Amino acid sequence: MPNAYTFPVVYTNMLDAIFKKVSVTNAMLAADGSYKFSETDAKTVYLQELTMQALGDYTRDTGYDSGTITVDYQAYAMGQDRSKKFILDVLDAKEAYMTILKVAAEFTRTKVIPEIDAYRISKICSTCGTDTTATLTDDTVMNAIRVAKKTLDDAEVPSENRVIYVSSETMSNMEQSGEFFKVLNVDGSSSSINTAITSVFGMQVIEVPLARFYSTYTFATSGAGGFATNGSSKEINFIVAYAPALVGVVKHVAPKIIVPELNQGADGWIYAYRIYHELFVPVNKLPSVYIHTKA
Repeated sequence: MPNAYTFPVVYTNMLDAIFKKVSVTNAMLAADGSYKFSETDAKTVYLQELTMQALGDYTRDTGYDSGTITVDYQAYAMGQDRSKKFILDVLDAKEAYMTILKVAAEFTRTKVIPEIDAYRISKICSTCGTDTTATLTDDTVMNAIRVAKKTLDDAEVPSENRVIYVSSETMSNMEQSGEFFKVLNVDGSSSSINTAITSVFGMQVIEVPLARFYSTYTFATSGAGGFATNGSSKEINFIVAYAPALVGVVKHVAPKIIVPELNQGADGWIYAYRIYHELFVPVNKLPSVYIHTKA
């Protein structure tokens, strides 16, 4: 009988590589130690919050003004428990094992990753709310980004670790505008020229496919599955955010391949996938996000 243990290990490593290459929201994954899970409630995650008192007077008689520091954990609820299962009959392919691996890889690339990106983007919108709605042009896109930058500056959001997620249309506006400085990179070995805009005001620019860049989605519960826009969906022009304020949590991810010998229900390979994840923006970090939607 085939070694049933080796298959999922090899496959899990493959999925990790695919996800990191294709996802546009990897920067949202929370840092280790910034959250913890409840030991009694699978739906609860705790995000760390730090508060402290400000300066007081120093006096000659009593010395330093005493202060307090509070490290607390705020409870948030996990919401996305998603899954799918496929069965490949042993007679459907001569090399069924390689076929099920291809199915798994394609499912991750075309179904799992786009949905996770879309959910995280829409959760940011529903949590933070829209700041501005307008139709951008080549002539107005730079000023719109300046306003977003100034809004975060005025809220005293750190300038480091900011990112700007842009739609393909906004990226086109930026490329056509004469206000953006473009770096010309010439690769002599392949004679290729690259003038991509990779940063603005020190913020990393990440272009998001249109299908993943709406304010709201409907997520199917069964059948064909997946996600789709709805009557409330608005196209997003760009999102400027302090990356550490976007707390993406994956509590459980379980890709599984079951060989036919262990499949008690049918004579075939089973590919099953489950992911339990969520995106949070802590209340005190809401000013760290600026959302600009299309009119």
